[in-house]
Amino acid sequence: MASGGFAAAAGNLERVLTVRLTPVRLLTVALLVALGVAGGAIGFSISQPWLGLDLRFDARAGGAVVEASAGPSAAIPAGTVLVAAHGAGARLRLERNDLTGQVDGSFGPFADFRRFMTRQGLYAQMQRAPEMTFTDAQGRDWTIRPDRSGRPISTLGPDFWIGVLVGVFSWLMSAAIFVFRPREASARYVLLSGAAMLFCSPMGVMYSARELGLPTTAFYLINGCNFLGGSLFAAAVLALLLYYPRRIAPRWAGGAIIGVFLAWYVAQAAGLFPDLTFARRFLVMCALAASLGLAAVHWRTTRRDPLGRAALGWFLVSWVVVVSTFAGLVLAPQMFGVDTSAIEPYGFLLFPVIYLGLAVGIMRYRLFELGEWWVRIMTWALGLMLLAALDLALLAGLQLSAGASLSLALLVCGLVWLPLRTWLAERILRRRKTDPRALFEGVVQIGLTASPAEQLARWTQVLNASFDPLRIDICDGWGAAQPRLEADGLALVAPAVKGLPALRLEYARGGRALFTPADLAQAASLAGMLDFVFDSRDAYERGVKVERRRIAGDIHDNLGASLLSALHSRDGERKDRFIRETLADLRSIVTEPANGETGLVLALAGARKEMAERLEARGMTLDWRPDPALDADVSRQADSRLLQSLRAMLREITNNILKHALAQTAKVEMAERRGELVLAVEDDGIGFDPAAVAQGAGLSGLSERAERHGGAVSWTSGAGGRGARVEIRLPLGAAP
Repeated sequence: MASGGFAAAAGNLERVLTVRLTPVRLLTVALLVALGVAGGAIGFSISQPWLGLDLRFDARAGGAVVEASAGPSAAIPAGTVLVAAHGAGARLRLERNDLTGQVDGSFGPFADFRRFMTRQGLYAQMQRAPEMTFTDAQGRDWTIRPDRSGRPISTLGPDFWIGVLVGVFSWLMSAAIFVFRPREASARYVLLSGAAMLFCSPMGVMYSARELGLPTTAFYLINGCNFLGGSLFAAAVLALLLYYPRRIAPRWAGGAIIGVFLAWYVAQAAGLFPDLTFARRFLVMCALAASLGLAAVHWRTTRRDPLGRAALGWFLVSWVVVVSTFAGLVLAPQMFGVDTSAIEPYGFLLFPVIYLGLAVGIMRYRLFELGEWWVRIMTWALGLMLLAALDLALLAGLQLSAGASLSLALLVCGLVWLPLRTWLAERILRRRKTDPRALFEGVVQIGLTASPAEQLARWTQVLNASFDPLRIDICDGWGAAQPRLEADGLALVAPAVKGLPALRLEYARGGRALFTPADLAQAASLAGMLDFVFDSRDAYERGVKVERRRIAGDIHDNLGASLLSALHSRDGERKDRFIRETLADLRSIVTEPANGETGLVLALAGARKEMAERLEARGMTLDWRPDPALDADVSRQADSRLLQSLRAMLREITNNILKHALAQTAKVEMAERRGELVLAVEDDGIGFDPAAVAQGAGLSGLSERAERHGGAVSWTSGAGGRGARVEIRLPLGAAP
């Protein structure tokens, strides 16, 4: 009963927290914490007594060189070498370590560290005394009055502000990640790392930005918070890799790592380690090395998990490159006694990149866009690290000059690293080459396939050859008009194309990768190509159907009518003429295209040539005068059957002119008038009286053909009463 009540109370508390601590409120709390820590660091730094000195220790000069002086020390010229300081009853000779900014990496035995802290306390007492005196290398004394009200905020250098901003940014980024993923272990360890960085980075610059000394107790606390923050940061990231991008350890393992680092911190604070650098750097360096090992484990375990592999890619870009660079340029040299305090504050600028990468990976934001460029970043970054390491090794080992060592390092990297880089990129990416010709042929085969089921099967084969997905399913709805990515790039939806359904492809490259924007573009290209093939096939089939209808109509209307006329004619000469016309019409039906492709005037070019040749054989000339605007206005409305009738009518009129007119010239005019095509043929022969002439086969045939198209034929005398004129009117656009 008690346990049930406890569970109910816990559930109520969780609901209350869920309601009250909204993401906005949590982020507001995180912002207030960041402002508090940043304000505390700034307030403590500007509350220290101000000397107005910018010092740099020079071993060859034997003291601290004045780089710049202002305020209380304005009287001390720049370039003065100060060798000692005294005040508040104490006198100290200036040493190199008095001005060090990197405390953890500057001392070996703890005894040296404690001596340094004692001297810092004495310097702080001098700065708080009414007067403080410096002695230079020439034995002159320079007495100043420290400004005990505090130092101007403008004297805090860029390294100080870099440290504060890096700490605040890291904390806010980690808090934002946690707010939106509070139940994920990876987000909780990211939050811990951000909190650690919030204390590590500003605390470090608080003592690195000091002028000369800080109170011993305050210095111990600030330095201890700085080391604790750095240790917890390394521990949090190492624990994070136990659960990100996928869980590879039990729940208690992350807490155990944090416990080991806390125990190590307590042990070094208790002085159980004889060497400060070892105590402050060894476990952190081990954590960094272990993180690389865990990254390798994740790389192997995510080979069939493209989302996890993509998230790991962001980690490799942000964490491995950034932290390895920081460790190689700042932490590792300190293990060998090299002072890197000058560049350490700027090295912290690398750390916000880690949180950006982790934010993208944990939030699963557009992982499919990571693509191949992260491999290029990795290989270039490793190349730069190799170049720097080789340059330092040549400088220290062979004692070469700076120019010679850099040139030799560049040569070695060019000969060794660049080929190795290409090999690594190909091994990591494992690009699958596709044959564009084979894809094109596959798409064309789909268009040539009649069966819908076989079309779908061939389309699936093309997509499989392009993307090698583990699974292809038909999408519900058939509504996809454009390809799209789904499930953070795990799936790609190919659009529906001309009766083929939309298809959902899952797990690209055999499950080893996400679909990318490049895959999206390729899917769109393939779909567009298939759509073009279908359109081309449909256009071809429509053309075939139109041509078949044209031939059928021409045969029915022209050849059928001519053959029936020949069949029922008892006049042998007339029957022969009908048969000859039918053969001529048959040739034109088979060989000539529809008028829409050539234009009306060009379509009648054969009839013009035939008419001119027949008239010329009898000593007559042809005057062919079509309206120049005729093609543009009429050609799209005159179908092939109308053209066949026009050609037949011109033959019949030519026959009459040759037989009866005794003319010298025949004139042909064509024009469009009020929706009708008007064809007029006039000769300058002897003429005739239409009312007095019996309607023979020729004249009646003209009328029959015109009436078949809804038109009419009229006969009149020619110009000046000479010859004859026949005028044929045919409606345009009307069905014959």
